[in-house]
Amino acid sequence: MTDWSLMNIAQIYDYRFPITDWPIMQFQMRMFEIAQSFGFRVESWQEDGLGEALGMFLRLPSERVILFREMQHLIKHDRVKGPTVWIDVGVVAEIGVEPLVAEVLTAINLPPEAVDWVNAPEGNEAAVDFVKRVSLLHGQKE
Repeated sequence: MTDWSLMNIAQIYDYRFPITDWPIMQFQMRMFEIAQSFGFRVESWQEDGLGEALGMFLRLPSERVILFREMQHLIKHDRVKGPTVWIDVGVVAEIGVEPLVAEVLTAINLPPEAVDWVNAPEGNEAAVDFVKRVSLLHGQKE
C-alpha cells in the first residue's frame, strides 16, 4: 500500500471531472484556512442561481483530483461551516467514500475532527448506480 503522507498535494487549474462531481465530505473550517497552510490560491466565481462560490482544485498524491467548493450563501444563511469536497463520481463508485475521506485528510494533514459531514454509505451505492446509468446512456448513443 502506498504511503500518501510522504507525497505532495498540488493545486491545479482548468480541470473537468470525467463523469461529474460527487460530494464526499464537508469541513468545519473555512477554505481560506486550508488554502493558506499550503499557499494555495482560492478562486472565486458565480454559480447560476446560487451566487458566489469559492474553490480550488487539488491533485492528491494518488493523482486523484478533488474540488473544494464553498458556497457563500450557504455559509451566511444555512450554517454551513466550510467547503464541500467533490471528486469524480467514478472514483466514489470504484473505491467508496471512506477511503477517499482518509486520503484527503492525510494529504492536507487534518484530523477527522475537522470534518463536519461525510457522505453516507448509501452515497457509495448511489454513485455506483449513477455510473451504471451513465454507461448505459453512452452505450445507447454509440
